[in-house]
Amino acid sequence: MQPRRRNLTMVIGLLLVLGQLTSYAQDKKPRVNDDTAKKIAAAVPKKARVKPSKRHKILVLSYQSHNAGRFAGEKAMELMAENTGAFELTFVYDAKKLPEVMVPEYLKQFDAVCHNNSTGGGGKAANGKELADNLDEYVSNGGGLFGFHAATDNRAGKVFGGFFTGHPWSMNVGIKLDDPEHPLCSVFEGKGFMVNDEIYQFNKGTYTREKLRVLLSLDMNKNPARGKREDKDYAVAWVKQHGKGRIFYSSLGHRAEIWWNPTLMQFYLDGIQFALGDLDGDMTPSAKLNPQPAPALVPDQEQ
Repeated sequence: MQPRRRNLTMVIGLLLVLGQLTSYAQDKKPRVNDDTAKKIAAAVPKKARVKPSKRHKILVLSYQSHNAGRFAGEKAMELMAENTGAFELTFVYDAKKLPEVMVPEYLKQFDAVCHNNSTGGGGKAANGKELADNLDEYVSNGGGLFGFHAATDNRAGKVFGGFFTGHPWSMNVGIKLDDPEHPLCSVFEGKGFMVNDEIYQFNKGTYTREKLRVLLSLDMNKNPARGKREDKDYAVAWVKQHGKGRIFYSSLGHRAEIWWNPTLMQFYLDGIQFALGDLDGDMTPSAKLNPQPAPALVPDQEQ
């Protein structure tokens, strides 16, 4: 085969693959009942906090586990897109499709990737590289990344900045603002809050405030002293500079109720706009800021 003809064949093949990807990525609809949909619709912001620079394109990987929170998250993001016009969404619901979508040729059409409450994420992509390595390259080159809850119970945790190592708290807990002046925390008006959800702890090897700007964490003055971290540092949300790209992550979202909390929905929309580059916020790692004193601990009366 002549070189020119071979190149043309490769281009046609790639276009056919991309066409197939686009078709199957939209093959399902979010699965929430009418009551849940109404609650989410009442909580989701009616407009974006800042004007988007364009109508962005987001790839949402929403493919397994944590069904209640995952399905509610899908609906919330759909309504955010509809209300604000800030972005449009392409969903991937089948983990078997990850090798085909997590390649540079496909990812380059999107302004951000979302890991929505999905575990796993291991294996190789169609180009022979690890899925997480292709995600790393995508964000390093300027793509946005955001994720909720089980996004770190996933090989993508390598890029997010933390791996799930258990959830010692599945209860009503106190959350404190580590960075109350940060633009993404403005919705909380300087006040911590209580929330009932499954709370993650993160590994010592990947999670570090040397690389992350922590926004929210457990208030250990209000919660039983569970968990295995000696430093008692249990982050709940953070942002991160990753090469040329921006990352937003929050571990809240296991329970469907999180997705009809108006304050958290504004926080999440702001986080999405941050990852897309429309909302500015400092990403200087927390460790480079004034260190905070270690919190007093409340003895665990339930163990």
